Order: sequence, then structure tokens, then C-alpha cells
Amino acid sequence: MVDECAQIGPSQLLYHHELRTGTRTELGRKWSPAGHRPHSPIRIGYEFTYLYLALCPFGNQVYAAFLPALTGEWFSWFVAQIDSYLQTPCLFVADGAKAHVAGAFAGTKLRFCRLPAYCPELNPVERVFQEIRRGLKHRLLSSVEEAQCRVKTLLQELCNDAVAFTNLVCFPYIQKATI
Repeated sequence: MVDECAQIGPSQLLYHHELRTGTRTELGRKWSPAGHRPHSPIRIGYEFTYLYLALCPFGNQVYAAFLPALTGEWFSWFVAQIDSYLQTPCLFVADGAKAHVAGAFAGTKLRFCRLPAYCPELNPVERVFQEIRRGLKHRLLSSVEEAQCRVKTLLQELCNDAVAFTNLVCFPYIQKATI
């Protein structure tokens, strides 16, 4: 993958991943006074949506869409939407999920590259999702629309500070691969 990254410019690199979110409360650690059990509202919900996210670690370019399922058809739709915005060819890096079908890239300006198996730490989108999950912890969300609104707000807050966003997602191996 490093060789493929070295053949393109920094602004021609997109990383992709999906986040499942919905009405189930994200749990996490919570501080409380010594001797007291922390209390947190919880909701066990079963309504979900998927945030499809592709980003360029160097250019603060973010492509995102809420889609109802993680399937090859929706992935192909997302790839087509990104392709319609691109001016130059790009390398599209994603994990080996079953929905990530190589056929979605036929006739597009995107070239597909798989991340190694079982290596989510190589995908900078995972860092964005960690920050989003942090903002969702201990919140009761009554509907998928409310969850989408909260995730959208958190993502916009992350993207508004270009320097902090680049520091969050521009991993050293990515910087070295594009030099």
C-alpha cells in the first residue's frame, strides 16, 4: 500500500469507514464522588443507521452520508457520489468488509486499495469515530433522526478546526508514504 500511496499526491488520498449509530446508548467510564456508584441514563434501542465517511488526511476533505444499511449496493452509491465531486483520480483506502465490493469502482476516478486485515489502527477514520463516540457517551437518543443530528453536529465540530482535524487523522505513516 505504501508504494501505491507514493505514486499519488497528498490531496488524492481518501480513507473510508462506516460507523453504526442509533438509539442504543454508548457506555463508557464516568466519574463520581468516592464511595458513590456513578449513575447514567441508558437506553437499549434497536434502531440503527450507518455513517459512511471518507476523508483526505491532508486536505480537510470529508465526504459523509447517512445510509440505512451496510451493503454493497449502498457502498456503490456512496462511491458514485464521491466520484461525482472529484476532479482528479484518487486512491480510495478501506478495510476488507464484505460490502466493500471492488466492482463499485469500475468507471470511476477512484482506485481501490484494501487495508491489511485486522488493522483498524491504520485507518484514520477510526480516530474520527473515537471522537464521535466520545461525544455520544451517556446520552439518551430517542430516534435515529436524533442520533443522526448529534453525529452530524459532532462531525462538523471536528471538521471546523482544520489544524486539529489534520493532527487527528494525518498519521505518521501516511505523511511518510506521500513524500
